[in-house]
Amino acid sequence: MDPRNDTYFYQEPGSRVGDVIPKYIDGRFEIFYLKGYMGPAPEGAKHGWHHISASSVDRLGPSKPIGVMGGTGDLIRVNGTWHLFACIFPEGKQLVTHYVGIDDSLEHWEYVEEDTFGPDGRIYDLSDWRDPRILWDEAQGLYHMYLCAREKTDHARGGCVGHCVSKDLKHWNYLEPLYAPGRFCGACECPDVFREGDWEYLVFSAYTNLYGTYYVKRRVGSDIWQIPARRFDARAFYAAKTASDGEHRYLFGWNPTKEEDIFGYWPSNRKEKDLRTYDWGGSMVIHEITQDAEGNLWLQAPEEKLRLLGPREELSIPKKGIGYKKETVIPVEQESVTLWEDPGEAFELEVSFSAERSGEMGVLLKADPELKQFYSIVVEPERGRMQYKSHIRCTEEGGKTFPYDVELETFFPVPDDGKYHLQVIVERETGVAYINDKAALSFRMYDRKEGHVGAYIPSDGTILHAGLQRFIEK
Repeated sequence: MDPRNDTYFYQEPGSRVGDVIPKYIDGRFEIFYLKGYMGPAPEGAKHGWHHISASSVDRLGPSKPIGVMGGTGDLIRVNGTWHLFACIFPEGKQLVTHYVGIDDSLEHWEYVEEDTFGPDGRIYDLSDWRDPRILWDEAQGLYHMYLCAREKTDHARGGCVGHCVSKDLKHWNYLEPLYAPGRFCGACECPDVFREGDWEYLVFSAYTNLYGTYYVKRRVGSDIWQIPARRFDARAFYAAKTASDGEHRYLFGWNPTKEEDIFGYWPSNRKEKDLRTYDWGGSMVIHEITQDAEGNLWLQAPEEKLRLLGPREELSIPKKGIGYKKETVIPVEQESVTLWEDPGEAFELEVSFSAERSGEMGVLLKADPELKQFYSIVVEPERGRMQYKSHIRCTEEGGKTFPYDVELETFFPVPDDGKYHLQVIVERETGVAYINDKAALSFRMYDRKEGHVGAYIPSDGTILHAGLQRFIEK
């Protein structure tokens, strides 16, 4: 994949984007991420943290290594000097490390070895101590560090967000966890803490009990975290953190590839890549976060990213039936399906629906003309759910081999007017769907390389509008 600055889902050739550490500094997005390589790393490959500097989120050029080794962390500028905190894993331990910027470039760092520290073994178990997030509290005169940690308990569900404070970024005091719900058998990864208006938010990712990136919220001044009913995106979006330019807040995570049997769980007798398990890392996915009056957070396509698309092409909509090549319509009793042309490897398909009752509706991707195989994004109003289904689910063989009812799902508030606006953005095998500017669903499509796009509705439904935008040719 070419790391052009017009790539929608950023990923450099032969590598994967891991955990992203986004910052907005002096009018620019300074985006750091952990770079992983596919298979053996090429000769001369630079491991560790990599850095992208960009004026906006739609144009991310090639990254540069910065000489920081280890896992996720954070950085903060104090009296003109940058301080970076990461994590390392020596001999089965997990420790937080401290680097100091040699200059103001954000690319040259000196390791301060004596400041390395781990969990205390009293409040926090020795097993987990990583992904530090740093905030300065002016009123207290303290730096706050929030970490992926595990509370020391007599049960297995001690996953938490740890909390330490310091006056000098060198000596840290351990406090009780910021968030310890007694819910997770694994530590809460990549914590991010921020404030929007009258609300404080904690974002974290989990890989036991619940899977994906979650957030909790509380009123400023309150000690009680409220747990929203919905997570950010779904299973194929992970390790996300946020950054704001003062007007927009973006959520940066990764959509995992399925290209290397890292964990040894691939089915040995199947050739389909869509049946495989996920890798660590993949393509960078950026959502825009919005906030409602009750402090709930929602996801929509970033307007800046959509600038990568060309002029909108209006698509014709048959009144009923299966239609493709724009002139053919074949009636179907219970469901109406419309197929349009193959849009190529990179595009946005936008379809608006209306349904009087709660029938299923959605869009088709990479479909053959006979509708024998395709990928689909499925909207289920009665469940307030959006699903992704792969081509595997279209066949009898898929019914025998696929062991779950749902592959990927996310939830959204059902609108009172019964109208649904679906945006699906695809670049090669990577995709993301948005519904009503409220929820997002990231996914992968490997086995089918081409095919029609389409939309389908129940017998009482209507396609109100459909449009297509292809990526601008550079």
